[in-house]
Amino acid sequence: MSSNYLFQTGAESDLIPLNVIRSETVLSRLPIHNLSKQGRINIEIRKRNERGAVELLWEVSYNERYGQPRQLAYKLDTIIVNRRVEEAGRPLPKAIRIGSLREICKELDLSEGESTNQIKRAIHQNAGTYITAKLNYVGNDGVERKLEAGFTRYNVIFTGEKLPDGRRADAVYLILNEPYREVLNNAPIRPLDYDYLKALTPAAQRCYEIISYRIFAAIKFKLPHAKLSYSEYCTFSAQQRYFDYDHVKKQMYKVHRPHLQSHYLAKVWLEDSTDDEGNADWIMHYVPGAKARAEYAAFTKKGQLIELKPDDAVSKSGELPAGPGTPGKKVKESAPRQKVDESLLRELVRRGVTETKARKLLASLPTGRHVLDQLEWGDDLIRRASPGTYRNPPGFYIYLLENNVLVPGHFETSRKKQLQLAAEQEQSRVSAKLAERDQAYMEYMRETVDRYISESLNEAERRELYESKRRELLKQHSYMARWNDEQIDDVIHSAVQNVVLGRIDLMSFEEFCEHRY
Repeated sequence: MSSNYLFQTGAESDLIPLNVIRSETVLSRLPIHNLSKQGRINIEIRKRNERGAVELLWEVSYNERYGQPRQLAYKLDTIIVNRRVEEAGRPLPKAIRIGSLREICKELDLSEGESTNQIKRAIHQNAGTYITAKLNYVGNDGVERKLEAGFTRYNVIFTGEKLPDGRRADAVYLILNEPYREVLNNAPIRPLDYDYLKALTPAAQRCYEIISYRIFAAIKFKLPHAKLSYSEYCTFSAQQRYFDYDHVKKQMYKVHRPHLQSHYLAKVWLEDSTDDEGNADWIMHYVPGAKARAEYAAFTKKGQLIELKPDDAVSKSGELPAGPGTPGKKVKESAPRQKVDESLLRELVRRGVTETKARKLLASLPTGRHVLDQLEWGDDLIRRASPGTYRNPPGFYIYLLENNVLVPGHFETSRKKQLQLAAEQEQSRVSAKLAERDQAYMEYMRETVDRYISESLNEAERRELYESKRRELLKQHSYMARWNDEQIDDVIHSAVQNVVLGRIDLMSFEEFCEHRY
């Protein structure tokens, strides 16, 4: 691939990736290779939760005979092995043919001869890398999974050596070890521009792999820029970390330059900060460029993007700043946490919604909203659906609350059960009366809305309203197409009720009680 690829200009349509590679999104986030040309690195990542328990452990050790896997081993893994893994499909076979040493050299644009020996050594380096890992991830089926093991990713069999089935290898084969193979079979995948990967230097390529998550999230949620702390970038790129601005600026300039030239990034700036231990740090801000937007549009159109959240656009250490910063200017402290119902916050987090998103969502809701009713109805819909139907359950719960979807009258929530029980046992006359009035008001709302739909709308208007909602919901939540008709009709009817609520005048709860009681 010509290096001119990095200097393309023109319309976004000229930057659409035509050669796409889809790689897993779990282990690829974590570093394995030493991308510097000399010196050794120590890769040891250990992150603890608020209770002090280790929630992420990632330690990498190397075979002393072959040494640390460096730039060539990295290109071999990301350009050759990842492509072969993609081509093999799922579930992956135990043995994967990656080609002869000559074929690998050609694919990596290397001359034969000495390069074949270098390739062979790089394969040994990769195969000899031992990983100790403890982490959780959500699989492509929406199920939370756990990796806790010490392992090498694969064994290698060279041309002429015996394969596990007794045949002689006609090329180089990788025999995938089970912990690695299990992650590859179950991890979500994401698309990247294969030709762009090949054209980049290893350090710039690693940058592309790391920041693309945040860049795509910034584009999706129309944020002005994505951000990532320098310390976090160094951790996950296995890059040497500096603590003075001059070194950081020179180091990151070389990494960012190809992405600015290719228009993947439109602008980059650094803003002073400190890490959790008080050490000098910098927040790196990335404005998506034309190439990034062209990639996002192409991948979205083909349905290849993994689920993204607004939090994915920012470093976990804080909020997005209001605007560009300059060296020497401290990042403003994030605003104090909004006060919300902690029990409802726990319910949302328990269902997979991030705490940041849950707090913002609860703070935006009007008082008196029966949030738990809506969550429990969502639980019931997910429970009754066939396995794998919901690829993003947290997003579905957010949809229910943001759109104030009315819970069907026939659905018995825990609140309704508790209120009915309180009334039946006459534990509290006031509670029983409140439960009766609350239930009566909900019935009044549903009956009024349904009466408007049946009496105030003609047949054509009703059909158009229901059909438009059906199209909208199926477009936003494609997994609904796999539901049964009853489930789909319930959700669509609730969505239509919500639309009608905005058209008609209803008595407030207080007015209703005065009128009825």
